[in-house]
Amino acid sequence: MFSETKLSKFLFFDIETCGKHRDYEEFQRIDPEGAEIFKKKSNRLGYASPADGYRDKVALFPEFGRIACLSYGIWKEGEIIVRMISDNDEKELLKKVQIMLNKAGANGMTPTGWNIKNFDLAWIYRKMLMHGLKVPECINTYEKKPWEVNIFDMKEWWRVFSNLDVSFEDAAYGMGLPSPKDDIDGGMVHVTYWNGEIDRIITYCEKDVRTMILMCEKIYQIYENA
Repeated sequence: MFSETKLSKFLFFDIETCGKHRDYEEFQRIDPEGAEIFKKKSNRLGYASPADGYRDKVALFPEFGRIACLSYGIWKEGEIIVRMISDNDEKELLKKVQIMLNKAGANGMTPTGWNIKNFDLAWIYRKMLMHGLKVPECINTYEKKPWEVNIFDMKEWWRVFSNLDVSFEDAAYGMGLPSPKDDIDGGMVHVTYWNGEIDRIITYCEKDVRTMILMCEKIYQIYENA
């Protein structure tokens, strides 16, 4: 299924996200227009209150949140290499991500990750435009036919033809790999970030990427050793 050459061309990555503000009250004080728009969204989605919605769900929405960090990694001749991009200034973080993705695209790498089409890439794409940055060609889908988009979403692949939802933790468990969610999970990133514990988030993000690589490596070995 995965040749050694193919596996070595996957650029695995994962982002962690949180709100731009500590809580909804701070949001209202600093950006009342944005807070009012989020309130309408919160009402549409049936959250108990804008404050609850902001605390629990803001990390889903690029327009109201920020990227805390991005971890990326590759598999090279049996070695797993994982790196991190993090910056208090989100635009500077995105510039680093832009450089990384442009370099990866120039080297024929395939952006790879779990649910990246629905989440990670949507965040990066929108956030780059919001900060006035060009979207790297390797993730740009504008005017491209589906078969011209070289992106590997592991969640789509793992589900095969099923429409039942499956989490990354489910898939890791199914493949006999330790859970990368043994400390925090995505729902805890906002509070963890604003508690000043970015190192915990970085470790969690790196574990996600490492587990993705281990999962693909394990599947490669099934076919390699057959």
